[in-house]
Amino acid sequence: MHMGQNKPVQKKSPLYEESTIIFASSQNEKLVEIEKEKRLALIDAWEENEKAKAQTKAYKELCSIESWENNMKTALELDLKKMEENLQVEKTEFSKKFKKKIPEIEKIAEAKREKIEKQKEQESIKVEKISEKLIATPNAYPPNTKTCGCF
Repeated sequence: MHMGQNKPVQKKSPLYEESTIIFASSQNEKLVEIEKEKRLALIDAWEENEKAKAQTKAYKELCSIESWENNMKTALELDLKKMEENLQVEKTEFSKKFKKKIPEIEKIAEAKREKIEKQKEQESIKVEKISEKLIATPNAYPPNTKTCGCF
């Protein structure tokens, strides 16, 4: 029975052949439609699979980049800490050297002060001797110290 017909169609009748062709054509269309849907489903599945692969690959690469970045930052931070430690050691060494030099500088400065004091005392003694001579010699003041040869 086909298309709303209630009576069975005889195999030898022209209606039977026509209905068989229509039925076969209808089945063929359904098979074609099923094949088309199956093909589209496979394409969709392939597309989703490829997208998932791309996402996984990108995620792995991003993780790799992040890992590299973190390693580089950590290495730089370690280098910085090492440099800071080295600078601290150098600062301590320079500080010790400078602290050792301070007494040397003070000693040199004291020696220079003593030299100046000794020169001052010698000058004072010299002036006192000249003063005593001037006092002892009545007409000797002012001392005969010419600054210019013409006078």
